Amino acid sequence: MARLVLVDKPEGPTSHDVVSTLRRTLGVKKAGHCGTLDPMATGLLLILTGPATRLAEVFKDHDKVYRGTVRFGAATDTDDRQGKTIGKLDAFTLDAEAVDAALAQLATRKSQRPPAYSAIKKGGVPLYKLARSGKLDADASAALPERPVTIHRLERLSMTDREIEIELHCSAGTYVRALARDLGELLGIPAHLSALRRTRSGPFDVEDAVDSDRLLWEDSSDPLGMDLGTALASMLPAAVATEDYGRRLPFGTQPEPDDLVLEGEMPPLGSWVRVLDPGGELKALAKVEISEDGEAGEPRLRLRRSLAG
Repeated sequence: MARLVLVDKPEGPTSHDVVSTLRRTLGVKKAGHCGTLDPMATGLLLILTGPATRLAEVFKDHDKVYRGTVRFGAATDTDDRQGKTIGKLDAFTLDAEAVDAALAQLATRKSQRPPAYSAIKKGGVPLYKLARSGKLDADASAALPERPVTIHRLERLSMTDREIEIELHCSAGTYVRALARDLGELLGIPAHLSALRRTRSGPFDVEDAVDSDRLLWEDSSDPLGMDLGTALASMLPAAVATEDYGRRLPFGTQPEPDDLVLEGEMPPLGSWVRVLDPGGELKALAKVEISEDGEAGEPRLRLRRSLAG
């Protein structure tokens, strides 16, 4: 059963815990999430089931929208409220103008130093394992290589004398915890992330997600989630096979330039495209890549995922 299930994750369980519950409820052997949420975080978690799990990378690579609360006065080793305090300042004043200027500066950054406690690997070992074992000290943590990120929007929604609430629209792989840390560093006040909620991932909204309690039972008259074709149709453009190529498509034959009729303009390099047979049925996914045998720099569609069966 290849489906996409949108879940509104509660605070407390890990993303893996939520996946395990869904797997038991649906009675499926395979299920996996598309972009983890920390146990402290709530909100939208995308879970693929059955054969759809092999398409996780297609669903992960989309912009995200978050709402978060940054608390000032203390920095932690995890950059969120669940960590150990490593810096403290009792007396300070938050200035709205200074906060907004710092947020605007963060929004222009094109890279980010990841938190020490993250799943990013160093030498094949996740950083959080190195940090917990004492093999990643403060100096090593500060020297971690930065990763590319894109901040489309970062704004302050509200403010008290100790906290601000922010809304963030960013690229996949952006750590909101790290933004909270960096915001504190810019203002000269230690800070950490005290709450986080993911409200959107690509075209999918938390308003359309099922509550975690719904995962404890399954009603066959109202199945969880959406079928793979519907999910992908909301995300990706389509290319329709010609009658001739439609006969060769099930065998995984790579298309020639005239074998697929793209609906709209060619997407940017690296983009995914749905490949439909002449009858409009989803059969495969292709990627926009540079042709090796055509004109220099000419983008073409290459089959990368068969969805047959």
